[in-house]
Amino acid sequence: MKLKFLFAFLLLSALVFVPLTAAQDDDACNVAYLFDAWARATPEGAPTGAVFGLLTNLSAEDDVLISVSTDSAEAVELHEVIMGDGDVMQMRPVEGGFAVSKGGYLELAPGGYHIMLINLTQPLVAGETLDLTLNFEHLGEVTITVPIHEMAEEGGMGSAMEATPEAMMPLMDWPETCAKIHVVGAWARNSVAGMPNSAAYGLLVNLTDTDDTLVSATTAASEVVELHEMTMGDNDVMQMRPVEGGIVIPAGGTAWLKPGGLHVMLIGLTEALEADATIDLTLTFENSDAITLTVPIREPMEDAMPMGG
Repeated sequence: MKLKFLFAFLLLSALVFVPLTAAQDDDACNVAYLFDAWARATPEGAPTGAVFGLLTNLSAEDDVLISVSTDSAEAVELHEVIMGDGDVMQMRPVEGGFAVSKGGYLELAPGGYHIMLINLTQPLVAGETLDLTLNFEHLGEVTITVPIHEMAEEGGMGSAMEATPEAMMPLMDWPETCAKIHVVGAWARNSVAGMPNSAAYGLLVNLTDTDDTLVSATTAASEVVELHEMTMGDNDVMQMRPVEGGIVIPAGGTAWLKPGGLHVMLIGLTEALEADATIDLTLTFENSDAITLTVPIREPMEDAMPMGG
């Protein structure tokens, strides 16, 4: 039972999201990038390391991360963790690379997809950084500087890193056509009989040089819309609560709206949300122009499917 639960969790840690459904500007933002990237600190003498993050394609063309290089390791491979024979977890290279659809993203996380650093040339020390060059099939080479973090001990395989101010990802000099808020992979949960509420999710990417805040959202599909988050309450019970002041999207960074975390809560549905249908959703920001999306409705478990290219 524990292995089956772990396998389900690992699938949820490797989500591929549908393309951006908002209307695109005439001037394309031809950017693919590993947002929220981080490398796991290694003990002295460890031969391998790993890099994680949100591999995001903001361009209007599907792309593939085909290879990665760094001076910090003798070799770099693109790997995934799968359930093998006898319910034993196994790690293997991903043939062909990491495919990311246009306006989509792929999570690289402990226990799922990741960039494997083989035969490290030096230990990966928390608080320091390492340079990586990402090689995309269509967009070519992208060089990034990745902070190194310790793993949170209480979180296990899928835990987020313990961030340190000394090693935050530096701001990039983005093309002028990209300098705005991007909404990637937006989707809404289908409604269940007898349940009056639902939620919408997606990745908010801020390619301006100023922090911004999602302050509200509206849709004709529900009577009320609120910005919510899931938190761990008393006795380790998950609780949902409104986000006071809105959801901050740091300059050059992201805010990830996902099940079990931050989300747009649709309260008092005015219509049934059926899978494969869509709703219109308008997001309002403190500094940027409002964005209206046509959001596909899906069943949550569809997001647990492995990468399909």
